[in-house]
Amino acid sequence: MLTSLLLLNVAFAGDCDVASMSKEIVEMGPHEAAPLFVSLAKCDPKAAKRMAAKVMPTLIGEQSGFEAAIAAIEVGEGQLVLDWIAGLERDEQSRAVRVFGVGCQENPAIQVFLVGAEKRLEEKFWSDRWYRALTECRTPGTTGVLSAKVEAGVGSDRGAFFSIIEAYSVNLGDLAIPKLVALVEAESDKEMQINLVGAFSDAAQAGTVNGVNVEIAGMAATALRQLAPKLAPEAVDKARMTLNVLLDEAGADALVAVRFKDRLSDDQTLLYGTVAFENAVCKNGKSVQRYHVAEVVDPGQTWPDQLQDKVRSNAELLWTLNLAERCKGEGEVLYFTPDAPFIDADAFKKWTKATIQDQIKPEAKKATRVDEEPIGL
Repeated sequence: MLTSLLLLNVAFAGDCDVASMSKEIVEMGPHEAAPLFVSLAKCDPKAAKRMAAKVMPTLIGEQSGFEAAIAAIEVGEGQLVLDWIAGLERDEQSRAVRVFGVGCQENPAIQVFLVGAEKRLEEKFWSDRWYRALTECRTPGTTGVLSAKVEAGVGSDRGAFFSIIEAYSVNLGDLAIPKLVALVEAESDKEMQINLVGAFSDAAQAGTVNGVNVEIAGMAATALRQLAPKLAPEAVDKARMTLNVLLDEAGADALVAVRFKDRLSDDQTLLYGTVAFENAVCKNGKSVQRYHVAEVVDPGQTWPDQLQDKVRSNAELLWTLNLAERCKGEGEVLYFTPDAPFIDADAFKKWTKATIQDQIKPEAKKATRVDEEPIGL
């Protein structure tokens, strides 16, 4: 061990004792051999190339082994690296690909290796997810590999295609947006649309170390808003989530008018409604109820899951909600809102009747109904 440390020091000092280092590498265990091989590659690439066939098969699938594999790539022994990785456990292979991906952008040897790996491994490059190493490695060659695969189409494995689309979108950034638009426009299948819509946030670098690129996010959001009318309802739901990721909350809210376009009135508003129950137990121990009913008119900017908070803030400002106070008791106000806009006023009345019937307490004194003015959001 002391000898290997001394040899490492010599190597980093630039005085490379190739014969001694080569002998030590063969005699050492894999933990010590890996970093010494890296040192040998730095001080004498030709010597490391000669030793690679002896070193690579002995390495372990851990960080030091991955670094030695990169050294082997740099001295031109990429095939030995492919053979070594093929013998690793699945999780070790994934870690190796991740390490190559981290170093790819700054290392031309890794770039050449990965492009070559796609040709050598053929379909296994995709099924074994080697392409993940290309996600943030942006060169004409690496980007070209991803682009060609996307151009080839979905194939038989949708799940794999969606994962490739993610890597493609992150890699190309704003340049991926026109292709994503074209893919969505050509697709009627809702599952395909949902996954393609999600890729717009990948193009904006959401989820990467650097975070969302605001400029690209704006471009992606604009494209997605324009696509929305062509989407299946479930894909519009995904577009809403994606626009929020793209920092376009107003655009996300406005999609409710697209999602429920069949329920828009002539003035382009959506009809919701609310029933608010005041439940109280008075000082004398009696239970009492009073409920408030109102239409809620929305200008196409409020999703059903946003409705209750908006209704509550309006009701607390405009309505008299003092039942518990009047009978010197304690109580609560429960707000009920629908899961979707109503198609017409009759649907609102039907929902209101069912909600009231469900909430009336048999033990309560006769409940009082208050019909309130419509709430405009």
